[in-house]
Amino acid sequence: MDKRYMLATKDGSWVVMARKGAGAATDAAWVTLGGCPSQMVALRLYMALMARGGR
Repeated sequence: MDKRYMLATKDGSWVVMARKGAGAATDAAWVTLGGCPSQMVALRLYMALMARGGR
């Protein structure tokens, strides 16, 4: 399964991250798309990205 996006907590806020790099490369880096203290807002952003797919 291709895991392109990740939802995590960091310093008390929720952060949505995207993988930057080629496919399953071991040197792929995670880039922060943004953070929010509200879990619901971050989850909505994460779900929108997942629904968008590869577009």
